[in-house]
Amino acid sequence: MIAPSYVVEMAAYSRWQNDNIYRICDEIGEEERVRDRGLFFGAIHNTLDHICVVNRAILTYIDGTMPERTPPGQVVWPDWEDLKRTRLMQDDQLAAGGRDWTEGWLAEDVAIQNPRFDDPPVFPRWVMVVQLFNHQTHHRSQVTSALHAMGIDYGNTDIPWRPGAGYFAG
Repeated sequence: MIAPSYVVEMAAYSRWQNDNIYRICDEIGEEERVRDRGLFFGAIHNTLDHICVVNRAILTYIDGTMPERTPPGQVVWPDWEDLKRTRLMQDDQLAAGGRDWTEGWLAEDVAIQNPRFDDPPVFPRWVMVVQLFNHQTHHRSQVTSALHAMGIDYGNTDIPWRPGAGYFAG
């Protein structure tokens, strides 16, 4: 079981990491963002799009409804500015979740309504919230690896070093 404080910390961490990646991706330009780099989803842009698609699905699932179906590998936000707006909106939703989601709500079971399942699996919401944060981290690491291969110093990714976290004096 997780507490709302976990959501607060992970939402802040995810925003920090997303801000870093999207800033760097603005700097490298569209040609480099859409170049096939052999990532699971090919390009950096496609990978960042996939993160937002899955975030959208999980945020819908935890409300107990079926998300919009997206064929695997389909780019939903091909326009970079649209993708950035979507990512910012999702970061805002997660930050609000840290303020609004109670331990009781996180502990409630939800059925994962999906036409692929004859017998929908049931999970506590907190499992899906943890999955959302882990999924983002997994695919952001693919992007940071691609940036590293391009010779770009991505910077720190450790939670205690998040600006504003207050874990270190001075």
